[in-house]
Amino acid sequence: MNKIKNLLIISGALFLTACSKVLDQQPQASLSPETAFSTRTGVEAGLLGIYDGFQSGDYYGLAVWIYADLYADNLTHTGTFPTFAQMANKQLLTDNTNINGMWNTIYNTINRANNLIVQAEKLNDPAFNKLAAIGEARALRAIAYFDLLRFFGGGTQGYGKPGGVGVPLFTQPTLSPANGTPKPRSTEAEIYASILADLNFAILNLPASAASGRLTLNAALAMMARVQLYQEQWAAAETMATNVINQFAAQPNGGLVAGVDYANLWLSKNVRPESIWELQYYADDRNFGAFYYYPGANGGRNEITSSSSLALAHEPGDLRRNINVTVAAPGIPANKTRKFSRTAGDDNVILIRLAELYLIRAEARARKTPSNIAGAQADLNVIRTRAGLLPTTAATTADLILAIQQERRIELAHEGHRWFDLRRYNNYSAVGITEAFRSLWPIPQREVLTSGSIVAQNSGY
Repeated sequence: MNKIKNLLIISGALFLTACSKVLDQQPQASLSPETAFSTRTGVEAGLLGIYDGFQSGDYYGLAVWIYADLYADNLTHTGTFPTFAQMANKQLLTDNTNINGMWNTIYNTINRANNLIVQAEKLNDPAFNKLAAIGEARALRAIAYFDLLRFFGGGTQGYGKPGGVGVPLFTQPTLSPANGTPKPRSTEAEIYASILADLNFAILNLPASAASGRLTLNAALAMMARVQLYQEQWAAAETMATNVINQFAAQPNGGLVAGVDYANLWLSKNVRPESIWELQYYADDRNFGAFYYYPGANGGRNEITSSSSLALAHEPGDLRRNINVTVAAPGIPANKTRKFSRTAGDDNVILIRLAELYLIRAEARARKTPSNIAGAQADLNVIRTRAGLLPTTAATTADLILAIQQERRIELAHEGHRWFDLRRYNNYSAVGITEAFRSLWPIPQREVLTSGSIVAQNSGY
């Protein structure tokens, strides 16, 4: 994704928000989408623009994984930002500027995808795989809506339950005040239906391999497994995870890197086959992960640190402990993480990897009817063995679910899963939340006000 911004001469037309913040003036120095996406090279540049949205510091360049772990119990706030303090204290306000930035950035990213999808349909170039390009854009749109749903939607008992709320659904471009009219929130089920339709299209059309950082068939299958897990569609989650796992199951460690090389998943880049999809960053196209973790002496601002709770959650001898909660060493501050260590900002961000799929399948096998206890144990033990731990002693469905929850916390620490898992398990009280409405994050106040309350606020805020 290096130097993406130099490619995006079409930015004025593409970056209009898909919600209520439509600019009063029309852009004067931009190309229309009809012109910008009239060629294969234009569509390719537009695809890179969607990824550029994902790379933003208000999205996967920082926000998603930091906010989710800070609102849970994997991170402690050690800095000065009051908006971060609200997350750490589980007392979010509707005017939190970080939440507003994340909301707007995700909708901007969706609008980029909407523009490309509509215009690419019109392109007829025998040398261009139009369906693959549209599938890539639709998969990215699906992931963006899924992220919005994870933070702002669902219900107080988790996801996929009756009565769950969604977010405003835009599948057409927002290019003018006329088509930027605020929309009321869709239901959770309607958002899931859109996500599944986009991912199914992507699975049919994405290639098996692509340049580093680009979505592939395996990435779409993996994301579908994650979505089905959240919906508690256990058989579907198992099937999707299996479609990817079976390609690598015969390899050492089931396709995972060896335990002694665990840190290299992040200290190196694009480690295959475990890394299924990761965003690419460079010193001139950076993220802010290590900068927010590391103290000033190491080139950062010391805004967050690994929690003592996370450190204590590791079993004795767990090889992941010093990656999740660092021990001070030359150039490495204490109580940070090795998953983000380059204060120049060129750490890649892994969005999904093979280890998560083993844990998805383990949970699906344990929770489906009838359960597959042996299969769940086997999947869980792939993760535990790589971590230098003994096989699980969990032998019942209830005990396996608890063991999988624990393993997800450790294996996926600093990757933005912990808060959403607590919501899925209806266990947010474990991090001190006693008011159920706070399990859903507030819709940005400005969004509610500028829509004339057409966009309804989550109850309780």
